Amino acid sequence: MSVINKMLRDLDQRNNNVTSANQIIARQHGQPLWLTVLLLLTFCLLCFAIYAVLSRNPVMPAADLTSAVPEPAAQQLPAEPAIPAEIVISASLEPTDSLEPTDSPESSQSAAPEQSATPENTATTIIAAPELPAQAVAEVAEIAAQPEQQPAKPADIAAPVPQATEVAQISVPPTAKTDSSLSVTSREPTAAQSQAKLRQQALAAAQAGQPQQALRYWQQLQQLAPQDAVVYLAQARLWLQLGQPQQAEVSLLQAKAQGIVDADIQLMLAQAAASRQQWLQAEALLPAGFAVALHPDYYGLKATALQQLGQHQQAFEWFAELSRLQPQLGKWWLGGAVSLEALARPAEAHQYYLNALQWGDSLSVQSKTFIQQRLVATE
Repeated sequence: MSVINKMLRDLDQRNNNVTSANQIIARQHGQPLWLTVLLLLTFCLLCFAIYAVLSRNPVMPAADLTSAVPEPAAQQLPAEPAIPAEIVISASLEPTDSLEPTDSPESSQSAAPEQSATPENTATTIIAAPELPAQAVAEVAEIAAQPEQQPAKPADIAAPVPQATEVAQISVPPTAKTDSSLSVTSREPTAAQSQAKLRQQALAAAQAGQPQQALRYWQQLQQLAPQDAVVYLAQARLWLQLGQPQQAEVSLLQAKAQGIVDADIQLMLAQAAASRQQWLQAEALLPAGFAVALHPDYYGLKATALQQLGQHQQAFEWFAELSRLQPQLGKWWLGGAVSLEALARPAEAHQYYLNALQWGDSLSVQSKTFIQQRLVATE
């Protein structure tokens, strides 16, 4: 009897379990939509909270990112650390007063807290003084005196290692490093630079009253620029200053041998011939190929040479042209008056003598005396 009762109780219990399971399944199938949406929103909020906790540490700028190096790596630093040229390290080498705890759990448990960059100098990395050798301190101070370079891009900065240490470094890829050694290449001066330097030295020596030294500079310049007329003119004037007209004429003849045609060189050669009373040679050295307005003395000597050769008509034509261009100079009026009187034109010569006396402030006393005598003779 007891066995039958036990079997009945077991059967009744199994029926109850089946009924309970059916009720639970029925409840699950009949779950409302709002409850499902609520569960989904709760799950999304939970995911967002987890993401916010994981991303609590904000991304710092490229200049403030520092990567912590494990303690064994800090102990293996060489005596003279290689510091990239892109990173400027502070020369004070003293830790800052403001310290920030790190967000990493391992860093918060470390005995030596990591130093953080101050707001006033966010582009520098502080290295603790006890860990830096004396020679490295001198190198760091020298680098700190240089102008600040551009900071590396955020993509080039390695992620911080979650272990605290007293030495902070910035990892730069090998391609970002630059060679700090400066290579100085000396280039030979160009021909134009050498000529300009010699010209300046020659002018400075002449102004300093050193004609011999100035001559040496001009002679060196003549080797570099044999077609420059100024070189020969400068040498000729210096030779005249030294009282050696023959050497001056030699320099001018060298210019002619180079095929140089210059009005000033021709004028100086003609003056040398006129000083020897070689009027025919002087007139031949003064061809009419230059502008009269630009070279009045050139044509004044030519007119004088023609006058000395007895060619008064041609001489008068040059003097008349010069007196029109420079009426304030009495010497042109005087030269024209002499040629007019030689051409038997006393009335015109008398007027030219009057004009020469009127504009003869620069004439010598002998010339003024001669004009007074000729005025009386041509009345």
